[in-house]
Amino acid sequence: MADEKAFSKLPAAIQKHLTGLAAEQDRHKDPDYIKTLTEVWYRKEELFRQQVKAVRLELVDSVSAKDSRGMMVLSYSGSILCIGPVFPTSTNINFSRWIEYSSIKLRTEVPDIIMEKTAVLKSDVTVGQPVRLGDSRVSATSPAYLLAVCPEGLNEDEQDKRIRESAVFITAGFMKFNQTLQIDSKSVPDQFTMKSMVRFLAKKHGLTGQEARLIIDDFMTLIETGMLMGESVPFGRLGRFSIKTREAQKPRVVRHPGTGEEMTVKAKPSRGVPKISFSNYLKERAEGIVPDIDTDSD
Repeated sequence: MADEKAFSKLPAAIQKHLTGLAAEQDRHKDPDYIKTLTEVWYRKEELFRQQVKAVRLELVDSVSAKDSRGMMVLSYSGSILCIGPVFPTSTNINFSRWIEYSSIKLRTEVPDIIMEKTAVLKSDVTVGQPVRLGDSRVSATSPAYLLAVCPEGLNEDEQDKRIRESAVFITAGFMKFNQTLQIDSKSVPDQFTMKSMVRFLAKKHGLTGQEARLIIDDFMTLIETGMLMGESVPFGRLGRFSIKTREAQKPRVVRHPGTGEEMTVKAKPSRGVPKISFSNYLKERAEGIVPDIDTDSD
């Protein structure tokens, strides 16, 4: 968490940005709010760095406009620019590539996302300078604060996968952090309800809410069907879903954990039970996470 000197340690451009955010909420004279904004900024920076490390990208100071690798930018304004790799074809003579620009506002449940399929870099991407784009509704971003690029020798499909994954992960993480900035935190919608996630995906991919929900529902039904038909169904890098057989259980006498009295547990026949097997990837990423503990819960 940020200490009292944390704000002064930030670059001047970020200090100006945070002060402007506080002024928008008419809280520029509230030191506690400035402190919270500062803490959130540091959390966002750390999340960006952690994701870069998790998907094995490289932090650099500059990348040539002719470099075909995929890359990600955290701007001084806290926006995220994800730039896909160049897929070489006989018609792609302009080094065009997809881009996704996410502007994460303080009071919105869903970020403003601009996606382009054939944008081009008009100049080198350099820390401290705006990223300039052509053939895009985003002509330039605020100056780059952190720049991460895919390593040399990585094929375009794998680059594409790592950048797209990071775009969702970082944007959703930043939105989660923003919830701590609301005056009435209890009125902030839960970001990871089905309704909120459908809204996010619909806006990101230019779909209606109903279209996005139907796709998700069909996907879930496919997983359920595979399980019920005895398959071990992959769920991306999260793991696999399946149904395992639990052996029949004989009746047995146990002690009630609260009263200590003996009680009989009835026999149960052999039956199927759903099972989730989490992947090693998810287990490794989860090892460094310490969940918040709600001390007010029963």
